Amino acid sequence: MDTNYQQLAWNCMNKYVGITTTDGQNYDGFIAHVDQDYVTLAVPSNEMIGQMNGMPANASTYRQFGYYPGFYPRRRFYPRRIPFGALAALYLLPFFI
Repeated sequence: MDTNYQQLAWNCMNKYVGITTTDGQNYDGFIAHVDQDYVTLAVPSNEMIGQMNGMPANASTYRQFGYYPGFYPRRRFYPRRIPFGALAALYLLPFFI
């Protein structure tokens, strides 16, 4: 059975999904964009927070961007583009607020 992942991704747009690729990788996130060849997930991430704590900011950017030492703006979601040819499964996941 050949699954049309592009149509399935369009139906699940802006929903929290899980994706398994043909090489065994698993991703979960919100579908942010779908085009002819790729699906783009907005993947929530907390891993960068631990890595960036305590790193000194460049003194010349304090005034320009309003940052203070040790503070960097962090992204809540990171984009992950996955080609449709690499998809093995796409499924909805429960999301609770």
